[in-house]
Amino acid sequence: MSTALILLFELFITQKKLIRFLRMDIMILLAIVIILRLFLPFEYAFTITIPFPWVMNYVRDFLKFEIYASFTVLNLLCLIWCIGIIVQFIRYIQNIKKCNLIFCILKSRSIHKCVGDYIETSPKYNYSVWFTDEIDSPMVIGLKKVIFLPIMEFKDSEIQDIIKHETQHIKNHDNWIKQVVNLIKIIYWWFPPVYWFSKKIQLALEMRVDQQVTKNYSKTQLVCYTNVLIILKKFMIENSHTIANTLPVSSSFFIGDDENVLSYRINYLLNSNYRKNTNWLLLFLILLLPFTTNSIVFEAYTPPPIDNYTTKPADSVKESFILKHADGTYSLFIEGKFEKIDDINDELYSNLPIINETED
Repeated sequence: MSTALILLFELFITQKKLIRFLRMDIMILLAIVIILRLFLPFEYAFTITIPFPWVMNYVRDFLKFEIYASFTVLNLLCLIWCIGIIVQFIRYIQNIKKCNLIFCILKSRSIHKCVGDYIETSPKYNYSVWFTDEIDSPMVIGLKKVIFLPIMEFKDSEIQDIIKHETQHIKNHDNWIKQVVNLIKIIYWWFPPVYWFSKKIQLALEMRVDQQVTKNYSKTQLVCYTNVLIILKKFMIENSHTIANTLPVSSSFFIGDDENVLSYRINYLLNSNYRKNTNWLLLFLILLLPFTTNSIVFEAYTPPPIDNYTTKPADSVKESFILKHADGTYSLFIEGKFEKIDDINDELYSNLPIINETED
């Protein structure tokens, strides 16, 4: 189900024909649904289990296969999963250290300004704005509430648009959202779709901010805004010597752009009907997805070994027991008769007492 939701997210946000009709509130809500679905992979009280032996029985048997003694395939996979989590967490800490190193270097090589120097804002949102020639695009690194801008010639309106955009990222807590996605990648390091999702969430966050910043813009102002994106894209292509390339850090650790992201943003702004609001009923239905996808669970199923087992009176079941023979085989005693048991590990026998044949 998570794979299906992620593929749906990928389809919506990468197909240019679909982008024209996208509403970013839908995309962000779908992203939240995916995150909830991955963090809460549980059955609920209302979950319906459906026997699906054609697939699930083979999966169950494979996971229960004993590699050595009582060490099963499931034990091995869980061990590999835990080791992978530890490795991914160590890499995460290393990337945080790289981000802090980059931040410290840029701090000493930047011209320090603040948001209030360029646009009107409340003291609460008067974030620091640092100009440096060590980066090739505007960005916010890690969880620091500092806006980094490359040193290049901007018109007043252009720099105001850029600062509004980066300020909105911080207001939206997009840096925290990306760290939540990083946490999902640590837990589900073996699950390829989470890496697709991680790449596309960057695009969704950027497009949402574009929508928020330009919501009340005229057509002329919107064209000017997209022109800023084109200027930034050209600047990125011409500058590949930045510190971000010298000390590479995954884009999931900072808020910034690459060339493909900029291209999609421009296409989205000029060709979509993004200013229209999505019907609240549709948003509500999307919000229900993580619960509805957990409402049905497929499980393994093995029929009882005795044809009329399920029709026995309750008293006869209570009086039943398992007899362990001296040769190591087992028999089920029910209704005054013994029936041979082929698989003693079957869950059907889990609650029955076992009596050794040698006992009275």
